[in-house]
This record gives sequence, C-alpha cells and structure tokens, in this order.
Amino acid sequence: MKTRLIITSLVLLSVGKTIFGQVVDKEILNQLPRNIEIDKSKPKSYTMTTDYYDYDLQANFIRKSRVIGNLTCYLKGDTVKWNNVFISQTSDFDAPFPKGQNQSCFENFKYVQSEKILGEETFSKIPQIDFRLKNLVWDMFGFEIFAYAYWDSLELNKEFCNHELNSEVEMAKDGTFENKEVKLTWIGITKVNNELCAIIKYSQMNGKLSLNLENIRMKGRSHYWGEVYVSLSDKQIEYATLSEDVISDVTIKGGPENILGYTVRKIELEKTK
Repeated sequence: MKTRLIITSLVLLSVGKTIFGQVVDKEILNQLPRNIEIDKSKPKSYTMTTDYYDYDLQANFIRKSRVIGNLTCYLKGDTVKWNNVFISQTSDFDAPFPKGQNQSCFENFKYVQSEKILGEETFSKIPQIDFRLKNLVWDMFGFEIFAYAYWDSLELNKEFCNHELNSEVEMAKDGTFENKEVKLTWIGITKVNNELCAIIKYSQMNGKLSLNLENIRMKGRSHYWGEVYVSLSDKQIEYATLSEDVISDVTIKGGPENILGYTVRKIELEKTK
C-alpha cells in the first residue's frame, strides 16, 4: 500500500507556496493550472491490475480472478499498446493468485485512444476475445476521461456534475452500460512518483448493465468509484484506482436456471516509466 499525504486548502495556506519542497503558484488554491498540456513527447508505461471477486447473494465467496497487463501510451499518432497480459483464477479466497495464462492474442495489441474503442471493429482481429480484456481498454479510457474531460471546471472540494457523463454507451456490440449520477471532485494535492499531483475523485451510482455474449446473457446494476492522480507539471496520470460493485442476473446457454450474485471489482493503475 502506497502512502500519500493529501494536502487540502487549510494546509496549503499554512505552508505558503512550498509543498513537499516544490514551489507552486498560490493560485492552485483557486483552480487547477490551465496552462499545461499532456506531455506526449515520449512513451509512458503503466501496469494495470484488475481483480474480480464473485459472490452469491448471501455473500458466500465463489471465485476470484486477476487480469494484469502492461500498457504503453503516447506512441506515434496517440497509439497505445498492450503487452504481457495474464489472466489467473482461483476458488480459494486466501490463496495468492497464480501466474495465470498469457493472453497471446493481446500481445502488441495497438489502437488509437478515442471513443472509437467502443465499436466492435476495435477487437475485430481477435476472435473469441475474453470480455475482461476489453475491460482493460475501456477502463484506461475511463481514467483519462475523469482526469481530463472537465479539468478546467473543477474547484477544490466542490462536487462537479455534468449531464454529458450520464449516458448509455455501446460496448463493442456486446451490450450496453448506462452511466448515472456521475460526480467528480478535486479533493486535494499529494505527491506520487516525485510528482505533485491533483487528486480527482469520481463516482457513479445505479448504472444499468446489459451483456449479450455468445453463451452468456447478463443484466445488472453497477456502482463504481475511485481516484485519479494527475501531475500538475506534465498532466500525466501518475496513479489511479477503481472499486466497483455489480449485482447481476446471469443466464448461461443450456443452463437450468438464472444465476443471481454480485461481483466486486478492484483496479490499480501504476505508472512504471
């Protein structure tokens, strides 16, 4: 667990313009810096770890799985690339995750980071792709939206809501997800990877989820929340988290009855270079 000291307005006032030994403009108390752009001058690397914990409606543990992979951003033409992606699973809650199986279909998987990743053509060259691999792509895109889309509108400790974020999106023809009650809040400043960072908290409640895969159909609802840590010098994401609670009604093709349960999902995005 990384230790982070969160600096809010009261502490900032007491230390003046110096925070963690770095000199900053006092206007940071009033607004996030408007004059910085994302530094895309050279590639940056991340590791994303996503853990899924499945339970029945009586909170009895069923299984857990982990998807972990390396992501390189800011390649030529805003291209990103995935490497070394593994999926592992165990039915023992206390057991460590095994190394798992390498997802060779995702090795050197490249695409341009834009809303087009929600279309089925993004994954058209990977038949029978595991849905959790698609989630890697969409989750990173989500972190970037929460980090950048409303940067100029955020004020310290003031909740920000924009109806543009409350919408239904297609998920590569596999189903839909409807974001509801999306809220963003700039909650303070901390230091990550020797970078002074703004902490942007986000949350979404009661999102409707519908999946229609080859052998599985699912309907449910999702609550998710987390934080994105954005550098105040080069505007790059230094760290991010997501926690999600999904209640689902699952039908498996040929199965005798519906499966009712819930999944807890946790994501940690770490910058490695």
